[in-house]
Amino acid sequence: MKKTLLTLIALGTVVVAVAQTTEAPASNAILVSQKRDGNVVTSHYKIPHDSGKQAEFDVHYAINRSEIVPAYSNNSQEISDMRGFMAHTKDTTMHISSIHIVGYASPDGNAKCNDSLALQRAKSLYVYAASCCPACANVATAHKTLHWSDCVPVVEASSIPDKEAVLAILKSTSHTEPQKERALRNLPKAWSYLAKSVLPQMRYADIEFDYGVDEYFTRTTTVEPAKPAEPAQPQQPQQPEPVVVEEEVGVIIATPQRDGGKRKHKKEDKGKVVGEYEAIYW
Repeated sequence: MKKTLLTLIALGTVVVAVAQTTEAPASNAILVSQKRDGNVVTSHYKIPHDSGKQAEFDVHYAINRSEIVPAYSNNSQEISDMRGFMAHTKDTTMHISSIHIVGYASPDGNAKCNDSLALQRAKSLYVYAASCCPACANVATAHKTLHWSDCVPVVEASSIPDKEAVLAILKSTSHTEPQKERALRNLPKAWSYLAKSVLPQMRYADIEFDYGVDEYFTRTTTVEPAKPAEPAQPQQPQQPEPVVVEEEVGVIIATPQRDGGKRKHKKEDKGKVVGEYEAIYW
């Protein structure tokens, strides 16, 4: 028989992991915020998780019944825990990946009726869960009638009268389910124990949530202080590039002009005036 399993829910409170580290964040970490105080940089990250955790709740039913009765068996506590969990499914840090509901019936009685009871129990839990948690609206249901062999683990751990005889019947592979029931009823004390302590625990519906909760952590790093800007260097004046004028190859003889510069320059075939001087090439 399945047992309620709460991996993250405790007293109706979702526990979100928060850690502080100086290690580099994981590749799927999302930077939420960052603040610098002097040389210390504090970064807040979120690592999203869609699965990896489970929460399971059982609701039990009276014999031949399929409606949920909060006051029956341990239903009050189970329903309270289930509603507390469902309230947290609206938290943006929680992500439900899948929901499974299975209805069960004990092996005693008519097989066809038991199959119908298991189906109706699954539906009743589905309707109840969907009314409390919108995420349950898309869940599929299943149902199952348990076998007498499913009682073996409980009987082995019990103090049932005629224990060895009961186990021999439950483990038999040569008897049908109705034949096993008739044989057990022939052991009045053992049957009374089964009817009171074992079979009621097999009339239930189970809802299981697969989910993930985002993980948050803080990373601190130390950085070097920013260096002051270096003063601008004065620019060196650019030197004019020498200009080379190609002329005829020869020797220049410079002679000062006469007559205060009023003398006209004599033009010769290989003569040329340069500035205040007369150049003659040969």
